[in-house]
Amino acid sequence: MRLYAAALLTAFAFNAVAPATATAEPARTLPVISSALPGHVCFWPEPEEMGPGGGWCYNGTGYSEAAPHVKRHAKSFSNQSQDTFYAIHFPREGGCLYRTIYGGDYAPHWEWWEKLDGVQRTRPSDCSPG
Repeated sequence: MRLYAAALLTAFAFNAVAPATATAEPARTLPVISSALPGHVCFWPEPEEMGPGGGWCYNGTGYSEAAPHVKRHAKSFSNQSQDTFYAIHFPREGGCLYRTIYGGDYAPHWEWWEKLDGVQRTRPSDCSPG
């Protein structure tokens, strides 16, 4: 169920967790958010923007490792921005793959769910499309 933008901003203001490091601002973890925040791409551990731990949202700054509850277990996502983001996967055998997430994309049942390791705004030049 989608919330109105005002409700989302209120939820963000009360549920956002401070960045873990001072060197690069990581994505924000939103423990109870049930819909993507405007300007972010968010991932959930279950289909249809559901699951324990709520959504994990990427704020567009650098590379961010996915939160543990969605890392290699992101069964849905929503990009509530006009920006393009890149989901990154690091296979055990080495190298990396990326999946493009365009502005406005939404996947209630994401087929790449078991591959999400992290997200970044710039297309990775050392990875192959996956």
